[in-house]
Parts: sequence; C-alpha cells; structure tokens
Amino acid sequence: MEKRHHLKFSIAFFLLVGILFISIYTFILQSNYRKSAMEAAMDRNKTCSDAIHKLVSNKFTRDDFENITKSEDMQTERYRELQQSLNEIRSLNSTRYLYTAKRGDDGRIIYLIDGLDLDADDFAYPGTYVEEEVVPYIEDALKGKTTFSQNILDTTWGHIFTACYPVIASDGSDDIIGALCMEIDMEDTYVVVEKNRVTTVAAAYVAVAILFLLGIVTYFALHRFNEKEVERQELLQRAAEASEAANKAKSAFLFNMSHDIRTPMNAILGYTELADRNLNDSEKIKDYHAKIRICGQKMLAILDNVLELSRIENGKVIIEESAFKAGEVLEDCLLMVQSEIDRKHQTLIVQKEILHPYIYLDTTRVTEIILNLLSNASKYTGEGGQIQCTIRQTENSKEGWVNQELLVTDNGIGMSEEFQQHIYESFARERTSTISGIEGTGLGMGIVKNLVELMDGSIEVTSKLGEGSTFKVCIPCRIACYEDTQPKRADIYTEKRKLPGKRLLLAEDNDLNAEIAMELLSEEKMIVDRVTNGVECVEKIEKEAAGYYSLILMDIQMPVLDGYRATEKIRKLNDPAKAGIPIIAMTANAFAEDKKKALDIGMNDHVAKPIDMNVLIKVLEKYV
Repeated sequence: MEKRHHLKFSIAFFLLVGILFISIYTFILQSNYRKSAMEAAMDRNKTCSDAIHKLVSNKFTRDDFENITKSEDMQTERYRELQQSLNEIRSLNSTRYLYTAKRGDDGRIIYLIDGLDLDADDFAYPGTYVEEEVVPYIEDALKGKTTFSQNILDTTWGHIFTACYPVIASDGSDDIIGALCMEIDMEDTYVVVEKNRVTTVAAAYVAVAILFLLGIVTYFALHRFNEKEVERQELLQRAAEASEAANKAKSAFLFNMSHDIRTPMNAILGYTELADRNLNDSEKIKDYHAKIRICGQKMLAILDNVLELSRIENGKVIIEESAFKAGEVLEDCLLMVQSEIDRKHQTLIVQKEILHPYIYLDTTRVTEIILNLLSNASKYTGEGGQIQCTIRQTENSKEGWVNQELLVTDNGIGMSEEFQQHIYESFARERTSTISGIEGTGLGMGIVKNLVELMDGSIEVTSKLGEGSTFKVCIPCRIACYEDTQPKRADIYTEKRKLPGKRLLLAEDNDLNAEIAMELLSEEKMIVDRVTNGVECVEKIEKEAAGYYSLILMDIQMPVLDGYRATEKIRKLNDPAKAGIPIIAMTANAFAEDKKKALDIGMNDHVAKPIDMNVLIKVLEKYV
C-alpha cells in the first residue's frame, strides 16, 4: 500500500515537474519570439523611416512652416504641391500617416501638411491638434532629437510605430522650424505576434493534457491533432488557390473590359465621322445624332451591367420591366453592329415573326444579350460570311404571356462539343479562337446566361467546328398594349414648370460637367451659382440669407471636402432654415447603395449622371 502511494506521489510529482517545465519553456519560447519579431519589425520601420526622411527632408522651407497653419492655406499652390508629394511617398510603402507638425500659438502641437488623401475620414486639416499619443515624440523632435517609439503604440486606429525627425531651416541658421513625422502600421505584426502567443499557450495546454493521458488516449489525441492539421493545410491551400484565381480573373477583366463596350463605341465613332462629312445635310446630321444618342444610351447601360457583374453572379440584380414595342430593341442593336458587319463585308439577314406588337421586358438587359450574341457572331465569322438574326414569338401556356425568341446563326469558325460544355464559364476561351487571333475576355456568354436565367428564360447553343453556331434565347414576357408604352401625363416633360426664376447652388468640381448642367438649367430659366468644392458650398450657405437658394445640387467626389461631408456640415448649421435646405446628390455614383448612402447622410434625393433632364426636372419640381 505504501509503495502504491509512493508510486502515485512519484507520478504526481513528475507530472507537476513536467507541467512546470512545459509552462516555463513555453513562456521562454513565446517571449523570445515576441522580442525577435518586434525587434525585426522595429528595424525595418526605422530603415523605412530614415529613407523617407532622407527623401523629403530637403523639400521644406521656413515659409512652409510659417505660412501653412490653417485650413484656408490648403488653397495655396504650395500646400497642394507638398500634400500631393507626401501622399505619393506615403502610398509607396506601408506608411499609414506622413505629416509635418509644429507648436501652435497656444503652445499645443498642431498638424500642418497631412499626406493622407484629401477625402480620407481621418484627414487632418492645418491647425488641428495632434493626438496625445504622439505628442511626446514631436516634442523631442522640436528639441532637435530624432526619436522612434520603443514599443508599439496602441491607438484608436490600431497599433503603430512612430518616428519623428526635426526639420532644420535651409537658410543656414540651423533653426528647428518644425517636425516631420510618420506613423507606420504594425497591426499585422501585432496580430501575428498575438496569434503566435495564443497558439503557443494553446499548444502548452495541449501538451499538459497529453501528460495526463496514457497509452491509447495519447495515440488518439495525436491522431486527431494530425487530422486537424491536414485539414487546416487543405483549407489554406484552397484559400490560396481561390485567391490566386480571383486575382487572375480580376486582372483579365480590367484589362479586357472593352470587349462589351467596343461595339456601340465603334458605332458612335462611325456616325460621328459620317456627320463630319455631311455638315451641310441637316437631315443626315439629325439622323446621325439620333443614332449616336441611341448608341450612347446603350453603351451607358452596358457599362452599368459590366460593373454589376458581381451583382449578377450573386443574384442581386433586379429585373425592371417596361412596356415596349416588340423588335424595337433588336433594331437599336442592329444600328450598333452594322458598321462592324459592313467592315467585314458580311451579309446580315433579319426576320421577324411577331404575334403581339407590344410586350413587357427589361430593355437594358435584353440589349446586352442581343449585342453579345450579334457581336460574337460577327467576330467569329470570317470576311464575307453570313449572319442570320430571327426574332419570333410563340404561344405561352400562361394566359397573358408570350415567349419572345431570338435566334442568331452564323457560318463562322464554330465550336467543339467539348467547349460547348464550358462556354458560359467566366473567361472561358476555346483554343481554336485563340489560334485565330480573335480577342475577347470570355465574359460575354457568362453574363448572357445569367441575365437570361434572371428573366426565367433559357439559352441553347448548337455548333460544329468550321461550320458555324446557332444560339437560341427564349424569354417569357407579359403581353402589353400601345397605351402601356405611353408616359403618364404626370411624367411628360412639357408640363408647365414652376422653376423659372429659382436660384440653385451647384457644387461641381468638373468644369465640363458644370458647364453642361448650368446650360441645361439656364434653359429652364433658373439662376445657377457654382462652387467647386464642399467647403465653398458650406460657406455660401452660411453667407447668404435663408431662402436665397431654393436647392443645392451636390456632387459627391470633390476636393477639399466631398459632398457627403459638406451635407453633414450644412445639416448641423444653427439656422434651421439653412440647415433644412433641400440637397440633391447629382453624381456618377449611380448604384442602389450610393443612393441609400446619400439619403442616410441627409440628402433629400439622388440623380445619376449623365443628366437626364426629364428625371432632373421632376426631382427639382418636387423639392423647390
């Protein structure tokens, strides 16, 4: 019995010793790793900081620290030059902030030139106070010392490394005129070290637990650990492969996105050239202008859809149907592809078999489908080839519905049976088309299939190498009547206006966009004042009496202060009448989330560029 107790005591003693050994060893390993990782990161950051300081130390003059001390100084050419220079240098490495500072009139440290993007949320204007965490480093720099943070600073925006250098006057006086500071992001290093610490501690607990398990328990524990490690490695491998594939897809997409807009662009250039050749023929000029307008509208719609590729794949695209004349969309598309067909001396045969002249469909989506099929048919058909396009309607079993079918047939190079199984995959290209030298992204048919399926339709392809291809698209549509295609009286542009004489404030930094908007609004006999940034917009509203302006048309992306921030400042004005002035976002940010953000910020409505006066006038009348 005594020997058994002695054995138990010995086992317990050795277990405790083993636990203590493992704990101490783990602590030492973790401490050494943390120290070495931090020292390596600090050394890298010091080298980076010294390189930046050497690069920009000779850029500053005494005037730069004496004349740039408040937000109004941002308008000077010198400020913009220095701010852009610091921003460019900052963006070339992992530097989070790069700025100059000095002691203000009240003795507190203030920012001067901030190297952040002007529209960044945490951009610091000249004269604003520097955060308390970095003040000691700037104080040392103003005393002539180059100082680095010895530890990672934990700030409200994350973990950073700080370096501050004194700026010496270049006039020979050797005066310290200010400080140059940079803050380098060390969040990744901190996360890695912290993750290593957690992982190390967890491994220690596992090791301790293993000491309490004997024989087969130890075996199963190790076996399970190995399984998890293999699974983790597989997950990491799949994640790496997915990331690499996504990067390649993104690069190919950005490099080749002209595939979907080249057709209408070619048509616009072609009709523009024809207009230049027939300047004295007003009827032809009028016809060319109408066709250019159609092509421009279609190209804008296609651009929106190309940019919404991720929405299509995620099922977030909303189908917006409207009553339309059957076959009219096809006629518009033919205008855009005709020049390419004529250039290759191809023959285009068009047939129509219409049962119901008016139907409901999403004209934007259908336009993209037709253009993709027609442009591909022309592209993959040789010189002098033939393309046949047939639009027909067949009966649908659902009352009040009809099937709208589109068949596009060509006698071009065709496709193998194997490739037909992959034709709808993004970036898919068959080897025969690559050999032929025909360019393309491989995005078109993937978009077509997704759009067709969103409209509850179907698409089929039959093809044979060397003989050509036939695509058949079938989309169910509701039957409409002529009255459904006509705008309601309230929507007609020629209604009597209540806008003449009203004064608007236009915040728009782009001169061309401003000229177009002011000309169109002036034709409606409205008075338009223009400012070029959000700061000027806020100052105008503060300066003029309440009611002087009936409404603000606010661009979003502007220098100094963007439209969102300007709106927030106006809504906080002390005068309720000024703070409540209607603000309409007029911007190229045209997605649904952009409109929601504008409304959430405090704007009253949202109008997308390019300007559609039918839309803009209705919005203005609503709020004026």
